[in-house]
Amino acid sequence: MKNVRNRVAILLAVIALVAGTLACSTSTLIGRQSGPTATPTKTPKPTFSVTPTPTETPIPTDTPSPTFTPTPVTPTNTPVVLTATPTPVPPTDTPAPPTDTPVPPTNTPKPTAKPKPKATKTPTPKPAPTNTPRPQYAWSGAVDFTLTNCGLTRVFGFTLANNGALAGDIWVHYWADGWEGDWAKSQWTDFGAGTSWKGDEGNWDGTIDTRARDGVWHTCVTAQDNSWDCISNIVDAATSSNCETGVQVVHITFRKN
Repeated sequence: MKNVRNRVAILLAVIALVAGTLACSTSTLIGRQSGPTATPTKTPKPTFSVTPTPTETPIPTDTPSPTFTPTPVTPTNTPVVLTATPTPVPPTDTPAPPTDTPVPPTNTPKPTAKPKPKATKTPTPKPAPTNTPRPQYAWSGAVDFTLTNCGLTRVFGFTLANNGALAGDIWVHYWADGWEGDWAKSQWTDFGAGTSWKGDEGNWDGTIDTRARDGVWHTCVTAQDNSWDCISNIVDAATSSNCETGVQVVHITFRKN
């Protein structure tokens, strides 16, 4: 692109130079014909400076690093030559001459045989008899069954001997928290045996109320009337005032241990 501009500039300078020369010639001829001759003035030549074309600097190329070529070294095995001469060592053990010295005989007593120990039989220990622990109380009680009856709140049941027979003249205490309760004496007969309705059997009766009541009633066997000393475990009986799903009558049996 710069070369084209330079060429155009040179061409324009040449054209200007030619035009100037022609103008001078024409004016000289006209002067010669019309009048005194004027001294022609020299037209300075146009100066033209040529812009040097920049040269492209080549990009330096990476000079590759010299590669190291290992020179194989062949090991040489130098044989070891033994120069020492072994010196034989003369034997120093001189055998002593045999001496015939008689050894007097010694009478060594024969060992007496020890009696073999008699085998003793180790008696097998008999297992110790297991003593059944005595019950803590003279009587044991438990709930047999429950009934629904909105007409009363009641605890009742049996007092039985250890063979299952009826045991009369036994006192049963029934009470609640905040209420000292009452004592019922058992009979020698089953007062519900002659009834047609199943569940009235028993020989002691503790009627609490003639209506359904909520509460937890405690019962136990005592040694006598009005005694608070239980000679059986305490059996709890819970009742409810709900006549549809609740319990109002609890049957309890105490048996002598």
